[in-house]
Amino acid sequence: MRYLLAVTALFILLPPLGDAFAADRKVIVGFRSTVEKRDVRHKEKVYRHGGRVKRTHSAVNAISATLSEEEIERLKKDPDVAYVETDFVLSSIEPAAASPEEYAAAWGAQHIGADQVAAAGITGAGVRVAVLDTGIDYTHPDLKDNYKGGYNFVADNNDPMDDAYSLSHGTHVAGIIAARNNGTGVVGVAPAAELYAVKVLNGGLGGELSDIIAGIEWAIENRMQVVNMSFGSMEFSQALKDVCDLAYRSGIVLVASAGNFSPGVVLYPAAFDSVVAVSATYQDDTLGTFSSYGPQVELAAPGHNIYSTAIGGGYRTNFGTSQAAPHVTGAAALLISAGTTDTNGNRSVADEVRQRLAAAARDLGEMGRDIYYGYGLVDVAKAVLSPPNIETVVTTPRGKRCASAAALDLANSTYRLDITGATLQALEVRVGSADGPLVSFIRFRRGTEGAVSFSYTASGTVRLVLIPHGKPGTSARVTAVPEQL
Repeated sequence: MRYLLAVTALFILLPPLGDAFAADRKVIVGFRSTVEKRDVRHKEKVYRHGGRVKRTHSAVNAISATLSEEEIERLKKDPDVAYVETDFVLSSIEPAAASPEEYAAAWGAQHIGADQVAAAGITGAGVRVAVLDTGIDYTHPDLKDNYKGGYNFVADNNDPMDDAYSLSHGTHVAGIIAARNNGTGVVGVAPAAELYAVKVLNGGLGGELSDIIAGIEWAIENRMQVVNMSFGSMEFSQALKDVCDLAYRSGIVLVASAGNFSPGVVLYPAAFDSVVAVSATYQDDTLGTFSSYGPQVELAAPGHNIYSTAIGGGYRTNFGTSQAAPHVTGAAALLISAGTTDTNGNRSVADEVRQRLAAAARDLGEMGRDIYYGYGLVDVAKAVLSPPNIETVVTTPRGKRCASAAALDLANSTYRLDITGATLQALEVRVGSADGPLVSFIRFRRGTEGAVSFSYTASGTVRLVLIPHGKPGTSARVTAVPEQL
């Protein structure tokens, strides 16, 4: 993905409009009060100020419109108006493409272990993935079977065909996610995922903020499970943040490119907490010199010399964080396809998918999360095929000095057991039952919270019994983290 610029939209004014609109500006008006979409009260406020309404947004409490600068200033004084922000253009400028003749097939999907997941019969089947981009060439032999529909917000019609002929941007991204495993061309990370083209960028790789917001709203309304956004801006938008937050709360995994050629700056929407920000790596797992980085980076993924689908049924090689993000999008689709469950009861698996990807990531750079690789290089084989983290809290009940045992059920892996937040005096760990073989007896210093780790290898299915010792009401959190397949 080339560097992403945020620029104010410019207009060529038609003579019939006269000089009255010479200073007009495209804006997004956010309101404090909530009305239904069919309610005209918010529209009437814009009309009374001489504005022209482009769209009433369905998920965020806002209207996209065109107003004069004078009327914008007046509208800002309305106590019901939360904000008025420029409907700027997000523009993707890609690095030069490499020669496709040098590469027989894509390397990224294999590098993150997608082939191992496919060999286990998990291919992303039935998972709905929205590609917010320049559209998709839905006639491409490697994409047509997975293409399920979409919408064109640039032209406001039902034909989201990719018209970015110079780079095939949306089509290239779609192939990384879900090119079919059909014996020709390339294979995507999740080769059976359902692709939906949401065209929010034009053929020149630019897209208005209001169209992008509408595209995310479409993803919410159409129950998408994963959304890929290989675009961005250095300019903050409250409306964009609001719709991303809402999409994440509705259960969508949002993935976006960190950006190119902006060291220390992660672009929006990737920089939002509700979005997975992805940096890009070379084949040797070093950070691409073109990749943006910053504290918001959550994962790294292959982004250099990525061979994928192109407009017209062909293939080409591109590089950038635009290519890194769809590797993570495909990985998220595989995790959902594998049956990731809602463990915290919030009726969404989006947070569990993010946690699994982070926990399984191949740690690169500094130990732990860092500004270059986040939690590390995405490792979908480990995320899908290894046992998930298992967690419990063990507590001594009121009125007793020793609690009834809690348990962790482990299977066929080496685990790191992390004991955190301990206010106990000691924790006893045994195999099978409270009378079983002793694994560990851990004492915690008085007056300090314990933070202890140790390893345990489960050969077959093993139950570890946790017996806390201490004052009534004291506790500890025990997390079993799989360390190998």
